[in-house]
Amino acid sequence: MRSKSSIIVRAALLLLFFACVPLTHAADQDKAPLLNYAEILKANPMKPGELSQAIKVAEDDTATMNVARFARGLDVKAHLHKTHTETLYVIEGNITMTMAGKTREYRPGDVIFIPMNTAHSAKIGNDGELVTLQILTPAMKEADRVLVP
Repeated sequence: MRSKSSIIVRAALLLLFFACVPLTHAADQDKAPLLNYAEILKANPMKPGELSQAIKVAEDDTATMNVARFARGLDVKAHLHKTHTETLYVIEGNITMTMAGKTREYRPGDVIFIPMNTAHSAKIGNDGELVTLQILTPAMKEADRVLVP
């Protein structure tokens, strides 16, 4: 089991990685890469009726990094990832997440570590949309979201 400090160090290293790697999908290839999450969101508006969005900004064989946003008040149904670990760094908004029988609220600056095969559900706050940096390891090459009753 990893300690909170090792999770925070890991997240900080991933954020540093995010700032240094070339972006693969957030910007046109002939333009300079977008490193600011607000610019990434502005360049990739949610379509009408969409409640969530994951904008891939970097990927190699070991990890997929997305800027993810979720509509205010959205209920994320209980699910798990069989082959991926998910780490979320909360940038804007708040989220109440239930994981392993415990419910906790997260705010900007918080890191959420979700081990593979761990059921989790969430409620996005009503104050505004939730924006996170989402890191999936290994890289998310195919869908890996299993709904849990």
